[in-house]
Amino acid sequence: MRTIFTATLLTLFLALPNLSSALEKDPQSGFIIDKDWALVKAHCTVCHSAKQVTAQRGTRQSWLEAIRWMQETQGLWRFDPATEDKILTYLAKNYPPSASHRRIPLAPSLRPVNPYAVAKKP
Repeated sequence: MRTIFTATLLTLFLALPNLSSALEKDPQSGFIIDKDWALVKAHCTVCHSAKQVTAQRGTRQSWLEAIRWMQETQGLWRFDPATEDKILTYLAKNYPPSASHRRIPLAPSLRPVNPYAVAKKP
């Protein structure tokens, strides 16, 4: 009995990375349609394609680090706390780390610098 239970859990665990392909997606952007997906689409696709987001995977912390890097070096505006929380919740839930996906995100210190970004004042 325990072997059957373990085999069932293993099968479910192995199927998890493929669940996102079964979820409904916005045909225009490819974003998974879930709570606050339109908010994420509205903010993220102003500067880059949706594929730039959907190709990434990360924890809530790594998504936050990516947002901070874009704010500090790429000219991304600041979000009010409620908006930022919704964006991070959506991204962490729908684009979490996955062994079957691309590399882990680069650390902020390894990301390129935008030469056109406004310099931070001391």
